[in-house]
Amino acid sequence: TLLQQSRTCMGSKICSAVILLLAVTLLHSNSCYSNPALHVSSKDRIAKGEKPLSDLPHNEDPLADDHKFDHEAFLGHEDSEKFDQMTPEQSTAALAKIVDKIDKDGDGFVTQQEMYSWIDYIAKRYVRENSKRQFNDYSDGKEDAKIDWDTYKTKVFGPSPGPHTTKTIERERRRWQRADRDADGLLSLAEFTDFAHPEEAAHMRELVALESLEDLDRNGDGAIDEAEYIGDMWSGKDSGEPEPDWVQQERDTFRSQRDANKDGKLDLAEVSAWILPTNYDQVDAETKHLFSQADMDKDGRLSKQEILDHHDIFAGSQATDFGEALRNHEEL
Repeated sequence: TLLQQSRTCMGSKICSAVILLLAVTLLHSNSCYSNPALHVSSKDRIAKGEKPLSDLPHNEDPLADDHKFDHEAFLGHEDSEKFDQMTPEQSTAALAKIVDKIDKDGDGFVTQQEMYSWIDYIAKRYVRENSKRQFNDYSDGKEDAKIDWDTYKTKVFGPSPGPHTTKTIERERRRWQRADRDADGLLSLAEFTDFAHPEEAAHMRELVALESLEDLDRNGDGAIDEAEYIGDMWSGKDSGEPEPDWVQQERDTFRSQRDANKDGKLDLAEVSAWILPTNYDQVDAETKHLFSQADMDKDGRLSKQEILDHHDIFAGSQATDFGEALRNHEEL
């Protein structure tokens, strides 16, 4: 489960914020739901305040040889995959061009604000392009059109959805209605973006928390108790396995942090505080992380050489379809 992934990076503030908000985008990440793998629960979609900088666990160990999270945060998911096809020399050259674009004032250094703006741009670009791609599929390429619920439902679930999809359809319908700001039964591109990426819209965030609570609430009492919280992460109890230390650490976290009113379970407000923290800025956290890794002279800014010297952090053997990033960045 997604919560099991979060165990691999306990202690990382980025991971804790991103792993659970994660994927409101996953369910809507392709043009339709015809692929059964896309029918994931909302706890497997939670994370993201924004589209996750990455769906990957984050490792802040400077000695670690895995910077995939940083690559996706800096380059974007699709672009970082394209970088995989480049040689180190090609990706270094591409990275140098990206650095020039990030350095808005052209002084030869990247400030934290410039880095923040770039990472924020990359994250929002995903939401914008992903939503537009899906919307065009449902609207036959007419971006100024509106999509009606029946058209969407038929394309996603087929003309004769089976009874096993009833609950999913009801939840999608509820989300559709919440995203439909003018209550005309149709979704514009802007409204569809809220539907596909509800973690991005203030009026949708409560629904994200509710969907997550419903998925973890196995006994249907409207809350998540400790057993449900732990059971989603670790199923060893059923097979008689001894409880590992990390499970006890999660129990302590549940009792000391998640369960704010100490009633032994998480209500909607507590789930919302858990997966949609208001005092956490993942873009800022990733920006500071990158600077902590690459700012060798500790002057609070990154020279192009410092970034290229830490090529493995920013791109590694990966890069991006940097041409696309450069073309789109002019709107920043």
